[in-house]
Amino acid sequence: MPESKRKPVEKPESNLGLEGFEQFFDGSSDQGDVTNATTGERPLEVQLEKLLTHLTKLIDFSVDQRIETTKIANQLIDNQRQLIATQQILIRLMEKSIELTRHVSGIEEKLPALFELPRMVEDLRVKMVQIEGVDYQ
Repeated sequence: MPESKRKPVEKPESNLGLEGFEQFFDGSSDQGDVTNATTGERPLEVQLEKLLTHLTKLIDFSVDQRIETTKIANQLIDNQRQLIATQQILIRLMEKSIELTRHVSGIEEKLPALFELPRMVEDLRVKMVQIEGVDYQ
């Protein structure tokens, strides 16, 4: 029994755009003006009109919600397309980066030989001087 007396706590983030929804059911207990209390025809017509009005509002609300859902779905599809395009660009950039890294690595492998060139030229000069006995400085 204590469970039935608890009131649900309404969270502000659970608002799903249903503002005004409770208004559909407010005032449904109003009977309007009664013309003939014995036959009950007039209150039934008023109640029927109110119910039809509420039904029309609910249908309008449902259509509006479907339109909003469609808009959100289309936006989600567009966002997914943009994400895929961005990922493809990122993949291409990574491939170019790998190629550039390979090229730089190849250059770095050749650098020690390039730095050795002045020493090799000097060694060759010394050997020429030794062979010919003449210094060309």
